[in-house]
Amino acid sequence: MAVVLTVCESDMLYQSQEQNLFLHTQLFFQQQMVHPGGLLTWMGSYLTQFFYYPVLGTGLLCLFWALFMFVLQHTFRIPSAWALLPVACLLMTIVNLGYWIYFLKLHGHLFDATLGSLFAVSMTGAYRCLPRNYVSRLAFLPFAIGIGYVCFGFYALWGGALMAVIPFSRNMETTACKKPLTILTALVVLVLIIFVPLGCYYYCYHETNIALIYWAALPVYAHNGGAMMTYYLPFIALVLLPLFFIFVKPRRWVTCGLLLTALMGVIISWHKDANFHHELKMARSMEQSDWKAVLLEAEKVKGEPTRAICTMRNLALFRTGRMGEEMFAALQGDKRPDAPFNIPLIHTVGRAIYLQYGLANYCYRWCMEDGVEYGWTVEKLKLMTRCALVNNELAVAQKYLNLLRKTDFHKDWARRYARYLREPQLLADDAEMQFIIRLKRIDNFLTNDQGQVESFLLEHFATAQSSDPLVEELTMMAALQWKSAPLFWAQFVRYTSLHQGQRLPRHYQEAACMFGHLEQIDMSRMPFDLQVSNDYREMALTMNQCHQQGMSIEQMAPHIPAHLRSTYYYYYYFNRTNYSN
Repeated sequence: MAVVLTVCESDMLYQSQEQNLFLHTQLFFQQQMVHPGGLLTWMGSYLTQFFYYPVLGTGLLCLFWALFMFVLQHTFRIPSAWALLPVACLLMTIVNLGYWIYFLKLHGHLFDATLGSLFAVSMTGAYRCLPRNYVSRLAFLPFAIGIGYVCFGFYALWGGALMAVIPFSRNMETTACKKPLTILTALVVLVLIIFVPLGCYYYCYHETNIALIYWAALPVYAHNGGAMMTYYLPFIALVLLPLFFIFVKPRRWVTCGLLLTALMGVIISWHKDANFHHELKMARSMEQSDWKAVLLEAEKVKGEPTRAICTMRNLALFRTGRMGEEMFAALQGDKRPDAPFNIPLIHTVGRAIYLQYGLANYCYRWCMEDGVEYGWTVEKLKLMTRCALVNNELAVAQKYLNLLRKTDFHKDWARRYARYLREPQLLADDAEMQFIIRLKRIDNFLTNDQGQVESFLLEHFATAQSSDPLVEELTMMAALQWKSAPLFWAQFVRYTSLHQGQRLPRHYQEAACMFGHLEQIDMSRMPFDLQVSNDYREMALTMNQCHQQGMSIEQMAPHIPAHLRSTYYYYYYFNRTNYSN
């Protein structure tokens, strides 16, 4: 499991710690304890940060799984193979996440189920070791369930239910108790399970939704008010398996069937969307400003990409000066992310995209809103720090850097950016930050983008007027993507005046050639490359032949030669990308 997780989900595990936050402060601990299961989420958040090094985090996770198997075997007297089944359920709660890593509000989710299950089974094992008499066993119940609920939420209630059920088993004769004690124990546990969460809700946990008091410390998989039960199946199986251990005797054929079922469950539930994994790897490279790695990963995409992939690829082309030559060389896709709910770009990579294009105020605004809605994360604190530096708000940047210094794995990042507070002139030597600052100079005010990142960016740059060649590059590409001839010509005149005597990038030549012919403008004196003119004539001839055969635009697409599909001509006629995401 460790090898498979590390090899197949390294980027997801790294992103999980970016979407996590653990601070070595008393206030952070107190904030976790205002909800039932606070100690569990506090420990889960602490351990999740070790996925900064995926091998290290996975190693810790597997150590806890090994300990869990040991406790399971000794509590329920089961074969070691059976102890693998709950661990398979715990693995499924991780590998089925997909895009939920951006939206889950439960802190430390990747470790919470493991730690909570370990507590529930350990509590049951401790109960079995007590003397079989009324005093010791009945006195243990309110302590274990009451204190356990405060610290571990639902898992304490689960452990209480196991303590009530286990004496009824005939397979575990060593734990058999007198019938009156068995029945009394079950009744006491039932009362505690019902009234402990209610009492805690009315007297302690005023911020907790009463509908969730019995499920505290479990993730909430819900969208538009409806629960997505598929994601709860591993938890349901995890809760029911100990009952199976209690009442079913081990048989070899049963063991083989269960292990095969568990293996099939892991394979089926694994989130195997290739685009999701490409997005994670590209986002990680973008965070590290490794633009060549972003482009290399984009080249590995097979089939139609999502808009997140296209947006990051276009940004990387812009940052490496290749946008005008290669933007339409790859498919500009619009594939829906593989998730049972809508995935707005703003909640995944949109905030970082805004910052990279100089719109620091929009990045900061969405970090603040998502921080309130979904919780604060390392990623948001880093973005907000850079936004504050770009806006020369040094006191604000200091606040976020102080928080990042209280983490275990992001102290060096905080020290690096703290230099700019002591010596602001060093900011001019940071090529990445200066790139953002140059783009920030145009219209640095805040309006309503309606969460539609790409369409807002296109409108922002298509109407921008600047003498900065960097900005003009973006205005040209925005005009091309809008497919607007008047907008293109207005930007084209400005662009050529700023780049007199220089060769025009390929896509700008293609756009000028095409719009000129469509509007019957004399383009004979334009310095087009021979290949650009030849490609246009071939595209026009092919489309004319298809038109004569009565084909629609959609029917023509497969008949366009492969070498023309990387041109602006093909994008203009055949691309139907929706930028409202």
